[in-house]
Amino acid sequence: MRRFSAGVDPVDYDLRTTVELFARYGDPILVALRQLRTVDFLFPRMSRLHQDALDPELLFRQTLPAAAVGARMGADPEALAEYLKIYALGQTLILNNMDRHLDLSASYSIRDPALLLADVNSTMCFAVTSLLAMVREASLTPAGVRALPFMAGVTAEIVQSMHDNYAGRFDAALLDGGEGLLSWYRTDVRSRHLGSGFYSSVLLGLLAYIEEPVPDGLADILRDMRRLRQRVDELADLFEDTVTGLVSYPVAKGLAEPELKVDLRRLIRKLWTRSQQVIDSRGRDAGVLNRALAGDPELVQTHGAVLEMLVSSGIMRECYRETDALWHELALNLQALDPRFGEPLTTIIDLKRALLDRLAMNGWHDHPPPHTFQDMIEAAGLEGTT
Repeated sequence: MRRFSAGVDPVDYDLRTTVELFARYGDPILVALRQLRTVDFLFPRMSRLHQDALDPELLFRQTLPAAAVGARMGADPEALAEYLKIYALGQTLILNNMDRHLDLSASYSIRDPALLLADVNSTMCFAVTSLLAMVREASLTPAGVRALPFMAGVTAEIVQSMHDNYAGRFDAALLDGGEGLLSWYRTDVRSRHLGSGFYSSVLLGLLAYIEEPVPDGLADILRDMRRLRQRVDELADLFEDTVTGLVSYPVAKGLAEPELKVDLRRLIRKLWTRSQQVIDSRGRDAGVLNRALAGDPELVQTHGAVLEMLVSSGIMRECYRETDALWHELALNLQALDPRFGEPLTTIIDLKRALLDRLAMNGWHDHPPPHTFQDMIEAAGLEGTT
């Protein structure tokens, strides 16, 4: 598939490459989605929560690495679809709905706002129910039993990371330790740059499921892919992260700069004070809070000053260069892998690299591209996702 490189239109690359990936590898994901829609629970309310948790776009994006590698390795399509269904029950459907509450984000939008998934207690009960449904489904076959430890190990780390981020929000003491924050980001175990785990869990689980060995170096490559994804996403989510009380990587780098830290600390404290006022006045509904934060003039103005400081000081450009260097290193390491792994995973990281350029071109604002997920699904010749 076509590689991304400097000068390539990132929006066009995202459209064409994603359509090609969906066309080549999307069928097992579509089968898994259809099977997930037939899952039923004892109580009708829980069944409604399950149906609302099904986000086709998220499911496609998080299972695409396994669908592509599985197809390249000659996995039976029915077995591959069954694995993706099991994975989604215990990973995608759970983590992303938990995350929506923990980070006050409406990123994973509720299609019917009347459903109880808007309530954190309902989400907690749904998460446990779906996890146990995954354990039950996986335990029915030796393949599922083999995959369970690999999925569970990574996911347990991610849930702990999610809670740690949540529990540390609006911690003013963090603003006094820029260098310490950067050291934390660089750790191998608890780094926030490893806060997304699906590359590791979905692929390591797949290899156990189909009884294939893990190639030398793959686990480390997957961890670096997670770092790449998180680095790009933190640049895309700078406003959302900052107004919800997180010190993301670009801000941590600014706080470590002697000539910036005093003014940047003052702006972040001002922004956090206003954010907490908005949050305290709006209840705990994630969608309502997200709209209130994004639409507050004082927050928008203060964040604009934060972003201008990070841009004019060269921090955002430095983050860009670091991320680009990691992408280049990853591409070389993937090139040395068995092409059944290396080729599709290279395309996956190229899509993230294209997003990095789109953000830079848009002044570090994540303006959505003109094409939608449904546009790409239809262009790929797939049906039945909605």
